[in-house]
Amino acid sequence: MQIIDTVRYIVCMQLTVAVAFFAVSVGHCQEYFSRTYVQGYVGAAGFDGDSLTFVEDSGTEPGTTSTTDLSTMPFLGLAGQFAFSPDETHCGIDASLLFGWRSDDSSVTAGNGQARIEIDSSLWLLDLAIGLYAQTTLGTSWRIYAAAGPVLLFGEYSGDTKDEDLTVTPTAERENNISDSAFGAGGYAKLGLEYALSGDSYIGVAIRGLATNLDFDSALDDDGLTGIQGFITFTRRY
Repeated sequence: MQIIDTVRYIVCMQLTVAVAFFAVSVGHCQEYFSRTYVQGYVGAAGFDGDSLTFVEDSGTEPGTTSTTDLSTMPFLGLAGQFAFSPDETHCGIDASLLFGWRSDDSSVTAGNGQARIEIDSSLWLLDLAIGLYAQTTLGTSWRIYAAAGPVLLFGEYSGDTKDEDLTVTPTAERENNISDSAFGAGGYAKLGLEYALSGDSYIGVAIRGLATNLDFDSALDDDGLTGIQGFITFTRRY
């Protein structure tokens, strides 16, 4: 448990530093770009199932394994778009910081009902990306944009497994703790559409796809991680 707590502390510190750096960067970049769009993201993601399905071994039933699928999860984040020109149709820099998480409690039986396995698992993903975007307007109220670029992805999985041998009285229990961290790089592509609530405020939707070489050793498939993310966006133009 001490190793898991240490890894979680490191991830939390990295997230805090990244958020602070992102906020300072947005404020600083406003001095050098024609206009800046600051976005808040609320949404969810679906990733390749085998890449985020984790395998846990039974301690009381040799050769018996169970799996936990954590391939869908909510996501929150911030993004900034920094325009190269003041025109309504323009290009610029797109940067984002996204955080996703998922936890699951499950129980399965093995060995013809002779053993019960209880799994308490959790997964965090931290997504840092920077690329280029292009936008144009549709009429006076709509804004459409597309972006693409490289992405860095960090993930941390932890699982607490408790095996109960039901063939003896009292029931014999064995606990096992698993921690697995991974880091990968890849690319993303994003498409967004927003409606102007006022001159400087927008609400909209965005779809984002990404492909990375991130892999967990304890997952069914370790050939990289791909997925689709969908968001509701809240944007302020400066």
